[in-house]
Amino acid sequence: MKTALVSVSVLAVGFVVFSGCAGQVNVEPTGFGGSGGFSQGTAGFGGDFCAGQDGGIGTSKGFPGGGIGGGFGNATPQLGATVSLESAPPAISGGTLAILRDGKTAVASDPDRDRISVVDLGTRTIKTTITLTAGDEPGRIVEDAAGRVHVALRRGGALVTLEAGTFALKERRAVCAAPRGLAFDAKLDRVHVACAGGELVSMPAGGGPAARTLKLDRDLRDVVVDGDKLLVSRFRSAQVITLDAAGKPTQRLTPAVFTSNETRGGQRFSASTAWRMMSVPGGGGVAILHQRGLMDVVVPQAGGYGGGNPCDAIVQTAVTVMKAGTMPPQSPAIAGMVLPVDLAFSPDGRRVAMIAAGNASNASAPGQAPQLPRVFVSNVADVTNPAVGCRPDGTYGPCLPGMGFAGAGGSFENTGGATGTGGFSGVGGSAGASSPGAPIFATDAGAGDGPNGAGGNGMDPVGPPPQPSPTPFCPTTGPANETPEVVGEPIAVAYDGAGKVVVQTREPAMLHLASGAKIVLSTDSRADTGHTVFHANAGGFVACASCHAEGTEDGRVWNFACEGPRRTQTLAAGISGTEPFHWGGDMKTFSHLMENVFMGRMSGPKLAPEQMMATVSWIDRHPRAPASPPADVAAVDRGRTMFNDSAKVGCVTCHTGARYTNNKNADVGTGGLFQVPSLSDVGSRAPFMHDGCASNLSGRFSPTCGGGDKHGVTSHLSAAELTDLMAFLETL
Repeated sequence: MKTALVSVSVLAVGFVVFSGCAGQVNVEPTGFGGSGGFSQGTAGFGGDFCAGQDGGIGTSKGFPGGGIGGGFGNATPQLGATVSLESAPPAISGGTLAILRDGKTAVASDPDRDRISVVDLGTRTIKTTITLTAGDEPGRIVEDAAGRVHVALRRGGALVTLEAGTFALKERRAVCAAPRGLAFDAKLDRVHVACAGGELVSMPAGGGPAARTLKLDRDLRDVVVDGDKLLVSRFRSAQVITLDAAGKPTQRLTPAVFTSNETRGGQRFSASTAWRMMSVPGGGGVAILHQRGLMDVVVPQAGGYGGGNPCDAIVQTAVTVMKAGTMPPQSPAIAGMVLPVDLAFSPDGRRVAMIAAGNASNASAPGQAPQLPRVFVSNVADVTNPAVGCRPDGTYGPCLPGMGFAGAGGSFENTGGATGTGGFSGVGGSAGASSPGAPIFATDAGAGDGPNGAGGNGMDPVGPPPQPSPTPFCPTTGPANETPEVVGEPIAVAYDGAGKVVVQTREPAMLHLASGAKIVLSTDSRADTGHTVFHANAGGFVACASCHAEGTEDGRVWNFACEGPRRTQTLAAGISGTEPFHWGGDMKTFSHLMENVFMGRMSGPKLAPEQMMATVSWIDRHPRAPASPPADVAAVDRGRTMFNDSAKVGCVTCHTGARYTNNKNADVGTGGLFQVPSLSDVGSRAPFMHDGCASNLSGRFSPTCGGGDKHGVTSHLSAAELTDLMAFLETL
């Protein structure tokens, strides 16, 4: 007889969830969504996760008696009419806006339309527009001491320079295959370029060829000048490499592991996906805006991976400040920010602005404004205070409309909670009254004073709570006249000379000013349904792009209940024709994948067939980063010969075709039947294997990790031959 192993967890929203690891113990497919708290839910996770029986999309059952302040979950992605562009827009990368030293001239890269706009913020006029070559994908921007502006072309492989004053295109210089980060070094009068292929190239600011090229680790992201040192970040790992004046690496730092009793009961989170790194004004080191992923076992809950509480999401946002020679401190979770692709510091260094590109489409109904914050402005001390933990209360985290903790816009209790419609700020929600079902973590019963009552504080912090900010605010608006109301999908943020926030959106292409003015950069629409679905907060505070950043993968090994460790698979080569999906090959079709993962585990809405088609179309066709040329062409050729030798080595037996996979499950001595993965872009995808046991390509050929000769016959190869084989793999 099969016995069901049942795990029980109490969510922060105050009910018990059962998830089966064997047998037929099912989660009640209750939806998070709809109006009136949990009632009329539209999506949920049901069925036996471990047996792959997801139980469908859920029902409209919900929990009676109100719930989280009037229905936080009704802020689901609204997709509108389905559009699939022939020329697929690139994945969001962020950080495409710079305001020059004069405080009033903005330079905006437009990777969707391959153009650069120079804008006078004072007169709200466009000074000039530079049209680039199709596919250049302009990205990071930096101004040098002479007033010249330099822009990295992410897929154009070049650095373009605009003349000071006129902003005419002065020069285009080849720099590397995939330039990413830029920094101006005033002492050397150079522009340092960090490249995805691992190159760090130093270009004379005034023009001419590279003065120095260093070869570091792959997946470089941003570079910052810190005195006579350079700090370089890596995208997937969120690691920071410190280089001395000679270019020698002297230290590697990674943000600290995070735990808080307010976040999944104290489970551990580790850093990944460093979207942006920049200097802290006043010589305070560098700040990294990055994601954190759950290290401990992921057990899907009713409503998805994290349920309805933003503090329980399995992917979170954080800002970590690092200084050379010191160990990074723990920093709090910034709840509810999905795809934090950019940040900026105020001129005085006391304020920080961040954007959440993933929250752009979450609304209560088609055509309505998003209900989740896209712009978050706070004090630097608050977002880096390790005592904060996770408090989405409008001071230490985004003010999320329609949700309240223990009376701040609705009762947060086990039974009998008031519904309300307000948010953390307590606007519009009814007071949280006490009931026989005691609050899960409210320290105040929530007295309130009527429709706008604040009620209890709704949290049960460990130790004394931190002091509140001098000027608490709801970051959907920010302090008076500082933060703009944003229309569209934000991709970059900056401060002007007066300390006002400026936000750039990709669709529509605009700059949004704190005054309320909107400067149109282009009327050419690049709306694409697949792009929107991929980047949207599905409803459970996670997007497809949260784990498949920039259309690839996050470098993480997730530990799923009953499945075990699973390395995030890449989307770099597209997915059509590679069915079935997932390491176990248990997702037979793309629609099955979307129903189980997007609609179920991620709490997303039900997608129409044409919306699913648009999504897979975008995944297949979105632009890829160019690869750096090999250092040793002869070694690559020798490795290719070995790879294709089916009799002596046998790699090509399974890793065949354009994507280097036969789409089958195979037992290669690594613990069971697993889907043969694509080898496209494999060189940048450490760690390797389904469980991430190989930290580098050499480890893949270890008999204890790679499966020995059952996984390609390689034990007879010499060290030099293995080096040649890996040199070939690095080029795929």
